[in-house]
Amino acid sequence: MANRNKMVEGMLIGAVIGAAVSLFDKETRDIAIRNGKVLTSKTIDIIKNPEVVTGKIRDNIRIVRTTIDEVTEDIQFLATKVHELNEKTPEMIEMINDTKEAFSKTLHRDGDAETK
Repeated sequence: MANRNKMVEGMLIGAVIGAAVSLFDKETRDIAIRNGKVLTSKTIDIIKNPEVVTGKIRDNIRIVRTTIDEVTEDIQFLATKVHELNEKTPEMIEMINDTKEAFSKTLHRDGDAETK
């Protein structure tokens, strides 16, 4: 367990040092400051108006539920059609075979009549 903590600690220290070194570049520093200000502003808005965020989350949950319901209905419809197809396929094969046999018999009779 102590080794794992040292590893995580070392990773965090490395990340902090890497971030500090990258801030020597003015463009990177400006981007970090700009992103920090945006993050701070959004955080303050969320703290002041948590109902807006919870409302958006509820809306997204509703959308996901609706989508899940629609997909479930589509899957049930497809399952029903596959079941119907599985039931009708043997009947169709039998009809095709019967038709084939009927044509074969007719062709043989007509062929026999022509040779006589």
